[in-house]
Formats: sequence, structure tokens, C-alpha cells
Amino acid sequence: MEFLVDADFLIALVKEDDKNHLRSINKLRGLEDALIFITPFTIPETVTVLSYRVSQKAAKKFLKEAREKFIELPLNKKIICLADKIFLTQNKKGTSWIDCLNAAVVKYYRLKGILSYDRFYSRIGISSISRN
Repeated sequence: MEFLVDADFLIALVKEDDKNHLRSINKLRGLEDALIFITPFTIPETVTVLSYRVSQKAAKKFLKEAREKFIELPLNKKIICLADKIFLTQNKKGTSWIDCLNAAVVKYYRLKGILSYDRFYSRIGISSISRN
């Protein structure tokens, strides 16, 4: 099985006081045989949030480990155009283009779903594995 991982899931893995911390750990343990992918934006986004919300030390540790644990999928013009198309169909204020990019990556690479707690994905037909 192949999944994309969103920054919110990764943050919950590291941030011990996150309401989804244990849930994320258990979910990842249940996917030991799965391939977990990221976009080129996932690690920088996660590191930045960890630096603000946890510590610089935790952010550095995550950065060192994450590039080895997850497979970064390359982006191309078709994926970017699909992300733009998804974004342009959204009417909700505060829609994240990065979330639209994640959805485009899941669709383009035909992944099983995304590891995320964001309701956005299920609203647009992407299986949000963490919400199950």
C-alpha cells in the first residue's frame, strides 16, 4: 500500500501534547509494510511548525530523520496544474493550496490515500487514512 503523508500527521507524531500523538504512532505502526511518500514541501512545512510549537532541537532531529524515512515524490507541471485546478474549484475561505497539491499528488500517483487529520481531503474524495 502507498500513502502520502501530510504535515499535520507528522507534527502529531513528534509533538507529544498533540491530541493525535498516540493515534499517529499507532497508525504508523499499523502501516509498517506500506510505502509512505511526501511532497517536496512536507518536510520544510513540518520542520517550521515544529521549530515554533515544540523546539528547534525537535525540528532539527525530525529534519535529520525524515529525509531517510519518507520517499519524496517529484512534482511536475501536470501535478501543479491539477493542484491549481483543485484550488480553483474551492469556495471555502482559508483553503490551503498545499492541501490541494497533496490531493493532486495522491490522484496523479494513484496512491491509496493520505495520512492526515484534515477534513479537506475526504470532502474532495481523497481517502484520509488517519481519520478512519
